[in-house]
Amino acid sequence: MLSLLLIAQTVLTVFAAASLHNAFPALGKQFEAAHPGVTLRFSFNGSQILEAQLESGAQADVFASADERWMDKAVSAGAVANPVAFASNQLVLVVAQQSNIASPLDLTKPGTKLVLCAQAVPCGAYARRLLAGMDADPAYGPKYSDAVLQNIVSNELDVESVLSKVTLGEADAGIVYRTDALGKTSVRTIALPVLPGTPIAYYVGTVHSSAAPSDATAFVNFVHSSDGQKILAGFGFTAAPQ
Repeated sequence: MLSLLLIAQTVLTVFAAASLHNAFPALGKQFEAAHPGVTLRFSFNGSQILEAQLESGAQADVFASADERWMDKAVSAGAVANPVAFASNQLVLVVAQQSNIASPLDLTKPGTKLVLCAQAVPCGAYARRLLAGMDADPAYGPKYSDAVLQNIVSNELDVESVLSKVTLGEADAGIVYRTDALGKTSVRTIALPVLPGTPIAYYVGTVHSSAAPSDATAFVNFVHSSDGQKILAGFGFTAAPQ
């Protein structure tokens, strides 16, 4: 008589920031290999949208936010528990291949079409904070950010949309995470300053209503384990700020 070993199947739903859309599937593949019977299902979107869905009762097991603000809101709402910082990133300027933009100073030129994430989106908040910080640098001047913000033609709901508009030629430039620009030949990447006291931090935590809390916790632990960190580093992420 043949005996069949039945492995209980668990599907974990992971709500994750749009900028994690390349790295997290790679994390998931390795996690699934080490946890037979567990399958990960990812939902990528702007952190603010995912947090609102959780508050509205959407079913998920893990939430990964691109900033502390939306993770804190999820915790305050009782939706998420025990979040940890697990990665950092950096902002870069992406410009259309045919654009004459050569440096961040060119963003102040009248008629330049700039696309950012909206203020509510982590990437948009980070970008505006960086631009405001650049006002203190004599190389840019105290009115730099005002001039740049006047050239915004669209505020997007996630970082992928910003990159898409620049790629399609609908904008001259956009500010995105370095990880989103890596390997993209359709745009040129220009470095932006890294200012002290303005860290970019990603957070991950388990969802209170998870039907599989032990598996959800195991995935969160894997994300900030040494193996998980190696995978994230391969996609351009750096260690979480201390």
